[in-house]
Amino acid sequence: MATSIVKRYAKAIVELAMENNNSSTWLNNFDDAHTFLSNRDLFSFLTSPQVSRIEKFKSIDTLMKEYDKLFKNFLKVLISRNQINLFQNIKEDFIRQFQSSTGKISAIITSAVKISDSQKESIIHNICKIFDVNEVDVQEKIDQKILGGLIINVGDTVIDISTGNKLENLKKHLLKTSTS
Repeated sequence: MATSIVKRYAKAIVELAMENNNSSTWLNNFDDAHTFLSNRDLFSFLTSPQVSRIEKFKSIDTLMKEYDKLFKNFLKVLISRNQINLFQNIKEDFIRQFQSSTGKISAIITSAVKISDSQKESIIHNICKIFDVNEVDVQEKIDQKILGGLIINVGDTVIDISTGNKLENLKKHLLKTSTS
């Protein structure tokens, strides 16, 4: 779940990328930088209070010399504010907000059994109406623990119409009324 600071960073980057017409550059830089920042030693170096900010910035400039200048500055801002740990969340929210601004979103549909093509099309149609978008990139998951129905995740929004959830709510209601 994205915090307000993550959402603000992502929104500013989406606006900047669209204004400069280089969204694909930002997407590529995010993907490549994720590879660098996944390195435990580099991440420890960038978050270490013993390493000077200047040394950290030099490392960014050296490792990412081919990256967009604004992207490198973004990383330096995160480093200077001790927020580099937010990078992955900002990346994910940037992608979500960028897709949304272009009329596309990603959704994860979890069901107990594989859904049919017609069910999938109906779900996509409803997601498009609910979120006011033209296209939905769908990832399907099978989880037999939900018993039936669906769980739909779109960004921070969860639509849980699973049988497991309904039974759990019924159980809570029955326990609540029996103790009253």
